[in-house]
Amino acid sequence: MAMKKQLIKLSDRSVMSINGADAEKFLQGIITCNVLEISNNSIYGSILTPQGKLLYDFIIYRYEREFLLDTSKIIFDDLKKLLNMYKLRSEVNLEDRNDLSVFVDLNNTKENSKNIDPRYHKMGTREILNSNNAISSTKETVYEKQKINLGIAEIGSDIKPGEVFPMEANIDYLKGIDFKKGCFIGQEVSSRMYRKGNAKKRIVTFRSNDNFTNNEEIVYNDRIIGRMINKIDDCGIALIKIETITNLKVKTLSITSENEKKNMVISFPEFFPQ
Repeated sequence: MAMKKQLIKLSDRSVMSINGADAEKFLQGIITCNVLEISNNSIYGSILTPQGKLLYDFIIYRYEREFLLDTSKIIFDDLKKLLNMYKLRSEVNLEDRNDLSVFVDLNNTKENSKNIDPRYHKMGTREILNSNNAISSTKETVYEKQKINLGIAEIGSDIKPGEVFPMEANIDYLKGIDFKKGCFIGQEVSSRMYRKGNAKKRIVTFRSNDNFTNNEEIVYNDRIIGRMINKIDDCGIALIKIETITNLKVKTLSITSENEKKNMVISFPEFFPQ
């Protein structure tokens, strides 16, 4: 028997429409994903700085000649300003779609399901629907905890724009960057990092019963090995130097954080290549 759909409305996400005769060409030249591969599916992508830092991320959908961007409400206005700057004289229109909202269903996690989250199937299905759509009583915190538990960080809610490189945020492992598509902003630096495989830090998951604050430094053996990003209940994500846990799938660390002794069990997210 099919499991009942339980939609969660994500109030911290906004939707932008990008349309016009040049919309496809415009997006293809600046974002990290390949918009030519969008048909009945959505894909994950981002915009980088010219220096290759991760600026904004989003999930993008296509409806005939219109593209819809599902992105953090925190960064929405800045993203729109940047796109307006890049479009120059291109025939491209950018519109706020306040009539639309992002809804997820965590019950459906089959890999080939329609509308499955393009980053990782265990994030469930994801749709853009009318904002007045009826929703279940399931709280947004259930979605947020699932995101953190799986090791997925987003620009706006977890990471500040321009703070990390895309590989540090695992954009490559989450299928958000296509190095074969041709040019995009920041391609040279990110491609070089990808070819050399020299992402020295990655966002990983951890479990701990201790209290942490966002961005606090994590010290192990008198060395700063990373910093906290976000934590809900006993699960969290942190940006950690890979050498600390290389060749170990799970590692328990006794660390110092804000001058307190704490314990954390660090592991690579399950979507990492084996």
